[in-house]
Amino acid sequence: MARREAKSATILGNVTDPSLTRDSCGSAKMGGRTLWTCRDTSLRIPGTDRYGFLFVNSAGWTDDSPDGSPAILEKGPQGAGSTGEDPILLMKGPRPTLPPFYPLAPGQCPPSGRCDDSVRCMGWPDSPPTVTEISEDGTVTAYTWTTNIRMASGDFTVLNPRGSSTLYKMTYSPSDDDNVLPAVILVDPEFWKDEEIGYGVYGTVVRDGYAYLYGLMDPKAVAVARVPVHGIEDRAQYEYYVGDAWTSSMPAIDDTGAAAIPNAGTAGQGSYYYDGKHNSYVWIGQQSFSIWADFFVTTAASPEGPWAEPYKLWSGMNGDGALPAYSLQAHPHYLGPADDGIYVTWTQFFKETTNPAVYLTPLAYISFV
Repeated sequence: MARREAKSATILGNVTDPSLTRDSCGSAKMGGRTLWTCRDTSLRIPGTDRYGFLFVNSAGWTDDSPDGSPAILEKGPQGAGSTGEDPILLMKGPRPTLPPFYPLAPGQCPPSGRCDDSVRCMGWPDSPPTVTEISEDGTVTAYTWTTNIRMASGDFTVLNPRGSSTLYKMTYSPSDDDNVLPAVILVDPEFWKDEEIGYGVYGTVVRDGYAYLYGLMDPKAVAVARVPVHGIEDRAQYEYYVGDAWTSSMPAIDDTGAAAIPNAGTAGQGSYYYDGKHNSYVWIGQQSFSIWADFFVTTAASPEGPWAEPYKLWSGMNGDGALPAYSLQAHPHYLGPADDGIYVTWTQFFKETTNPAVYLTPLAYISFV
């Protein structure tokens, strides 16, 4: 399988709504434009460079060009991620509200996620929505899994490292109204139980009528399940790749000897997709435990592998904060027939004295030719 190399890379601009600061965004194509789902989101306080009113997640739209590529503006409003003179991909949509776009499950503290016992419940998406159906009238059906993380507010210690995972369903009928987001239903607050692999949280790819769902094991390793795209909500239809075969028996979260797929990602955050130009499955993302914008890549002929050993494809710019870069994401839905490359984003984290918005989301195009 041909090895991908970054022949060139172009920074296209920041993905931003200048009135908000957003952390860790991923994207999916819906209704002729792009939906972005993000983690912690704060509002810009009018007349200042300060931000407040934290929401655990949010969503917004960006426009696509007629050829499907991102509709970059030469310049946009001044604010978070925008000097007012530089190119941006302008994010639009309603102001974040409570409950958030992905509502917290019952019992997970107030809708804000801030509990009374110095604990935060994190409704954080690690991956963008998984689109499973586009009907004849354009209505889109998609799903997302999020881990029910409980974190100590003071030192960010994860209190439930093998926590359960919530399944959400999204339905969207195409609209010209920027304030209309997909309708979200909380299907099951514990679709994957405590001590189970959170399949779909780490990443997904849809191909040939199946959704392939990747999840992290403990200790760190990657496992995969598959389910027909119309059976997402029915655990009885799931199969798991164990011992080099598909089976209806789900492996234990620590059975890495049987269920771990070598090289199917690094266990750092990233994205899976199918590359039709090269007839291969691709994962692009960050090294496990890395805090730098170093994009690693691996490929396979099948979702279950064998996967090639990941190698560094390209390095982006870092912030100057305690975690300079994270949440590396690929955006294959922007690619056209003539493209041989990939669009990527990542989160740059800055000291507030350097950048009051703290988070920036650069968008780059990496060319393989």
